[in-house]
Amino acid sequence: MERISGDWQFLFAQDGGYVRLPIWGHIPLSRAARRVIEHPDFVRLQQVKQLLFVHYAFPGATHTRLEHCIGTYHLARQLLLSLLANPYNNDPETGEPRIAPDEGRVFLAAALLHDIGHYPCAHLLDHLPLRDSAGQPLFLDHEERAREYLDPERPGGLATVLREEWGISDPRSVANTIAPVDASGEDNLPARLLSGIVDPDKMDYLMRDADACGVPYGHIDTDRLIESLVLDVGPGGRRIAITEKGVAPLESLIFSKYMMFRHIYWHHTARIASAMFGRLLQDGVAAGVIRPEWFYSLSDDALLCHLASPAVAGAFPAGELAEMLQRRELYKRAVTLYPEPGVGEPEFRLGQEQIAHLVQLHRDPTRRRAVEVAVCELLARRTGIPLRGHEVLLDIPEPESVFDVEDFNTLRVVVSPQRDRSKRYLVPFNDYGFSQMKSEFAQSFERYSRKVRVVCRPDLRTAVLDAWESAWKVILAA
Repeated sequence: MERISGDWQFLFAQDGGYVRLPIWGHIPLSRAARRVIEHPDFVRLQQVKQLLFVHYAFPGATHTRLEHCIGTYHLARQLLLSLLANPYNNDPETGEPRIAPDEGRVFLAAALLHDIGHYPCAHLLDHLPLRDSAGQPLFLDHEERAREYLDPERPGGLATVLREEWGISDPRSVANTIAPVDASGEDNLPARLLSGIVDPDKMDYLMRDADACGVPYGHIDTDRLIESLVLDVGPGGRRIAITEKGVAPLESLIFSKYMMFRHIYWHHTARIASAMFGRLLQDGVAAGVIRPEWFYSLSDDALLCHLASPAVAGAFPAGELAEMLQRRELYKRAVTLYPEPGVGEPEFRLGQEQIAHLVQLHRDPTRRRAVEVAVCELLARRTGIPLRGHEVLLDIPEPESVFDVEDFNTLRVVVSPQRDRSKRYLVPFNDYGFSQMKSEFAQSFERYSRKVRVVCRPDLRTAVLDAWESAWKVILAA
């Protein structure tokens, strides 16, 4: 531990007192961290829920981005201490750690600020690419929005704190860690530590979300996992590797992520609420009623309350969805479609071509909306019930993998030969014979968890089922 001195002393600073946080307990803070946490731009994260509509199914899931960011900072600090304490991470020629103090500062600051650009419903809006008349994105990507908060020209902004308290001369390096620019071949170690198959962000949110929801799925042996992390230095730069002791806790992290997506993040109640909110935004923006700036200045609850006000909700037909969400009057599942081989009746199983078609609908909100309107028109003709086009919605999961496949495929394990334990070599995790939790295995789990749902106003469920053959033809013809 002698080398953890001089420029690395910021890791031990406790001149900012302590904060007590669920999951991790008593967390020491440096004055620099305290200055960030008390900054108005950071305090606003207290108003942004971590899990959006999940609390409709799990009432305890009302925790915020602020506490998640502090938890991520805590784990990032533990990760740095572990890397520095392990002689494996020293340069064999100089004996110095393969990570520089300046990189450590940037990584730690980025861990604390990684969600600084978040606003209500940001993840939902990432998957609902609404555009203005000029074809430009109507809502800012939350990671790119971090650049605004860290802009050195922002008066009284966090860039000043990073320069004066953290000793980071160029605060834009923190923004480039949170939202890396396209720099193939660049050795951006802070960004690789912050986002990958093993990172402090993932470890905190899985543990925190599981605890808030009261489920056992997301629990990970973070101490053992962090202790096993080492630096892998190769032609593509430095990245994270693990020792054999870390394989079991890594498997638990991978499986926990799968279980949390399957049972929590993709819970049908949360998905239905998100589908209703997405259609509300789409129609409200098209009608010129809903404005993006509301999302940047209001909390989750205040935003929904404003959207449900008569002046907004009464201005366009789908505005009633805001009132229903505020009263927790949710649509119901009418039809659930499963990837083949699926379960139940063959008519509800999806082949590859059908999945590809639905993915295209997901990526084109305008086209998907037209399908929903067409299905409502079909039902109105068959039942005589007047419908306005938003009473039946398609919930199509995001096609992108939730697993960090590229990082999965580049992860390596440190292995020692049985005849000479002093030697070490690296093998790809996918080729490591003592684990079957390969990237293909994880993606197979994920594939069969992606259900497509047709959801509707509760009184229309039977009508949708009765008209399903015709409704499915409408969907496939789009």
